[in-house]
Amino acid sequence: MFLFMKGDGVNGDIDGKSARRCVWGIVGFVAACSMAHAQPVELRQGTTAGAGTAFRRGDVCVVLTAAHVTRDDGSEIVVLDRTGGRATGQVSYSNPQYDVALVTLQPGFAVACNQRWPDTSWMASASWNSRVQLDAVRHYPNGRESIIGLRWAGGTDSTLSLARVDRMEIRESDSGSLVRLGDRPAGMVKLVDTAIDRVEVVRFDVIDRLVGERFRGAAGNAPVAFDGVSWRGQRHPNWTTYVASWLTEKARRPVVPAGDPQARCNIRAQVIDWGQSNVENPKYAELQTSLQGCKTNILFRKSNSAIKFCEDSLRQSLSTTPRVLRRHSIQLNVEAQPRSGAIQSKLRALEYSEPAESGRSRPDVELEVMQAAFATVAKDVLGTGVCE
Repeated sequence: MFLFMKGDGVNGDIDGKSARRCVWGIVGFVAACSMAHAQPVELRQGTTAGAGTAFRRGDVCVVLTAAHVTRDDGSEIVVLDRTGGRATGQVSYSNPQYDVALVTLQPGFAVACNQRWPDTSWMASASWNSRVQLDAVRHYPNGRESIIGLRWAGGTDSTLSLARVDRMEIRESDSGSLVRLGDRPAGMVKLVDTAIDRVEVVRFDVIDRLVGERFRGAAGNAPVAFDGVSWRGQRHPNWTTYVASWLTEKARRPVVPAGDPQARCNIRAQVIDWGQSNVENPKYAELQTSLQGCKTNILFRKSNSAIKFCEDSLRQSLSTTPRVLRRHSIQLNVEAQPRSGAIQSKLRALEYSEPAESGRSRPDVELEVMQAAFATVAKDVLGTGVCE
């Protein structure tokens, strides 16, 4: 038989009536739960596995999990959602003291990620007692879920200590899972102590104080510090100015001095190589082909004046079109170091052909090339959310 329980929200005191919109089964049976917007995911890094929750921040997907589930060494983390969607990411924040970490997924992620960062103000007036019953959801990549019932059994100003309500056990691999009271996240699984049958949960209002501003702020325009562009071991002043202008004018990111507490990350760029060569201008070759075709063009071949007009027009165009273009081959490394967590970097080899325009100064060309190259590489780095 099944017991149906309805959640009526939490206002002030919490008791067992503020339960869950879940369908409970007999012990060990997998239950289906309609907790609003819950998007649990599984994280794998080497032989380590754990759980997390995907939150949306602008165009970026960030997974909240326990710090001990991840290794903050820059190595890739595989993330799977309940539909089988797969993505990769890297640690962008880690706080071992509270056991809280964020994993930012690479652009183009395939996992479900629509949940917004929740409000935690209700926790300030919450009163906990032994009648309070909460839920943790165990996610399986094949779409199944198990609901684990837990009750309040103590805690501190930063943690909740919970005990299971039946034989459905929470596991170490559930570390990083959200614990909810109804539709509201109350915390995240931090430690499973099987010796005393307790689950330590870091409170969600504590998590919010640590990382909440990252989600409430406007994504994509957080202040950054910029170390500049280096070339052959030295800072290049002109290229540094060009990139700083791109950051403020195009990326709309305020650039603050190094060490400024507002800076979400520190950005630096290194030009490994910048070579130039001449390449055939395809536009010139196209005009030559068209010129040769004036006499065979079915519209002109019966009129000498039409042929002459066609040839004169194309010769005029050829006289102002360069035979060759200047091509720039640049190898650029862009690195972003967050206030905490792993450094994100990307090395790219790029080619850029100058437009067929005359009278352009060398500084104008370098400005255009440097900004185009940096924008291409920085898109991959900043797209990880490392500077949010």
